Amino acid sequence: MALDFHKAATNEYLFGLDDSQYAHIETILIVFKNQSGILIDPYKDTKLTVGNQKAILRIIDDYINTTDLNMDKKKTVDIIEFRALINYFLDKKIDIKILGD
Repeated sequence: MALDFHKAATNEYLFGLDDSQYAHIETILIVFKNQSGILIDPYKDTKLTVGNQKAILRIIDDYINTTDLNMDKKKTVDIIEFRALINYFLDKKIDIKILGD
């Protein structure tokens, strides 16, 4: 896996992204880094607070609203699935620890 997502409080595994999925959401993560200063990459560990998760959802929503989603359907599916996962854990107010390889 390129990235593994865990519950920060308990280290419980939540979900993972493989290299292909990571490549598809990389655009979102670059915008997030530019806005927050927080780099999420497959080589280091990162923590996403509830506030960080809200920011990522806003970035994804902006991306969805300004991009032709028919250009790359697999990328679109991966981004929408990632959004759903982040939104689920945000709703539960769970901070996330991201573990790189």
